[in-house]
Amino acid sequence: MRKIFTFLTIAVLSSISLFAQDMESATAMYNEGATALNSGDKDHALKCFEEALSQAAIIGPEADELANNCKRNIPFLINSIGKELASEGNIDSAIVVLNTAIEKAYEYGQDDIAFEAEDLIPQLYMQQGNLYLNQKAFDKAYEYYKNYVGLKPNDGIGYLRMGQTARRLGDIEGALDALKKASEYGQAKNADKEIATLYLSMANEQLKAKDFSAALESAQQSLAVLPTPTAMQIAGTAALQIKNYSAAIENFEGFIAASPNARNIDQIRYQLATAYEAAGDKTSACVNYKAILNNPQFAEYAKHKVNVELKCQ
Repeated sequence: MRKIFTFLTIAVLSSISLFAQDMESATAMYNEGATALNSGDKDHALKCFEEALSQAAIIGPEADELANNCKRNIPFLINSIGKELASEGNIDSAIVVLNTAIEKAYEYGQDDIAFEAEDLIPQLYMQQGNLYLNQKAFDKAYEYYKNYVGLKPNDGIGYLRMGQTARRLGDIEGALDALKKASEYGQAKNADKEIATLYLSMANEQLKAKDFSAALESAQQSLAVLPTPTAMQIAGTAALQIKNYSAAIENFEGFIAASPNARNIDQIRYQLATAYEAAGDKTSACVNYKAILNNPQFAEYAKHKVNVELKCQ
């Protein structure tokens, strides 16, 4: 019995000794981390706290206080490193680190740190998207704005930026979808301007391609959102080409009313006169032919119309 008792005593003492050594090692690792943190070496501090926490988990309940101290420091450090990366312009790396900070903060009950990181990440997506937009790297900008609205689904600015970049990428359907959401979430004025510009750009390209029916439709869609003299001119010109004289007249008259001093006003009046003449409105045609009699570009043709063909009074 004495031998067995002696053996058990040695085993217990040995176990106590090992525990003391493990606790000492974990404490030393924690203290090394605290020293590194005080000196500003956050990367080394984080490694030390993570190792100390790992050792504390093996030790068990006796190391709970040490473990809790580690858990208070780890999310803070990860979040701080993420913010430093962001301030240095390493946005992608910062976002990865901040997401880790969120995960650890919730795991260790540091909700305030998680909230801070969650608030910062969308700002970084918007910041980087704006940078790429200014650099005309529209494909990259679009991805960052897409990530932004994924986190801020009710933010009109994010959808507006998505629409702007999608339009420049030629993604008409994507642009319209984003811009309509931007309008829904408080950016109606800016979104409508973008939508009108999108349709106007389409109308201009279609007019150049001599697809007059499509040009008229696109110009009318632009006008429905935001009336502009340019859209009226394109709509009028396209309508005249497909002999839709009522639409041509309406848009040319609208152009003149909106821009009476435009540099190309005589060109518009010439087209308007042509539309009125084709529609059988001699009086209105005469008014507009007479208005361009002093323009060398149109004078001879206008005089012939006024004096010979229409015999205007």
